[in-house]
Amino acid sequence: MAPQESATNYSEPEYAKSQDKAEAPFYHPDIKHRLVPETQELLEKYSHVPREQQSEHVHTIRDRAWEIRAWEIRAYPCIGLGSWLTPQLCRLPVYDDILKRVKDGALLMDVGTFVGHDLRRLVYDGAPSDKLYGVDIVNHFDVGYDLFRDREYFKGHFIEADILSTTSPELMTLKGRVDIIVVSQVLHQWDWDNQLKAAQTLVSFTKPGSWIVGNQIGNPKAQTVSLMSRSTALWRHNPDSFANMFEAVGDATGTRWETQAWLRTFEDMGWDAEDGAWMEPEVRIIEFVAKRVS
Repeated sequence: MAPQESATNYSEPEYAKSQDKAEAPFYHPDIKHRLVPETQELLEKYSHVPREQQSEHVHTIRDRAWEIRAWEIRAYPCIGLGSWLTPQLCRLPVYDDILKRVKDGALLMDVGTFVGHDLRRLVYDGAPSDKLYGVDIVNHFDVGYDLFRDREYFKGHFIEADILSTTSPELMTLKGRVDIIVVSQVLHQWDWDNQLKAAQTLVSFTKPGSWIVGNQIGNPKAQTVSLMSRSTALWRHNPDSFANMFEAVGDATGTRWETQAWLRTFEDMGWDAEDGAWMEPEVRIIEFVAKRVS
């Protein structure tokens, strides 16, 4: 795993930088309600964490992830809210097809993998772990091994790299080879131009027949919004603007894509309605599937 040269090079928004938990609107001290039945089952049967120990276990892991190193805090809403504990990838309408493809030998790369929670769900559902790659800007991988207690038998590959500015040799070996890219809760941290740049970068890892799937914060009205500070400008997609972005990606990369996207409420995702209260009105989640035609 290639380390980042400097935190100042990270293509991250200001709200993800160091801040006091007590001051963050998206840090909830108690996240035990995030232990939904699917997650309890995964931790019990895959990770062998007894149910009566799971609440303490996930709170310890969450706080380690928030303060991953002494000199930097990964102050992301999904970490502070514990929303990563609610299954996401397996709720996609095409999850059964993704699982089948990986079982049949497809290579899957999870960008923004965090602790590798979606990868573990794939393995629990029967996917071979050696076909799975997790990529993230900061190494939460050891925390993930401790969460899932599978260091000895999980054979997936983890790469620490910033997809917008990476020179990671390990990541470069995947160019043009990946069948399925999962990118959840990542693209929404940028404005339109940088989302377009990130999507073009993702395309460089694909080949005809590849899929790019995932979710991100969206809005019924496609628009630029500002959060936490005026310096943080983010683009919110709806299904039409998401399709337009992949049309532009195709023009820029000489590829062609077919897209599907669905707007979900926070409740649809198994989250709390108030989880989005610190964001703009009418905020939603947009789930998407982009299939490379050529």
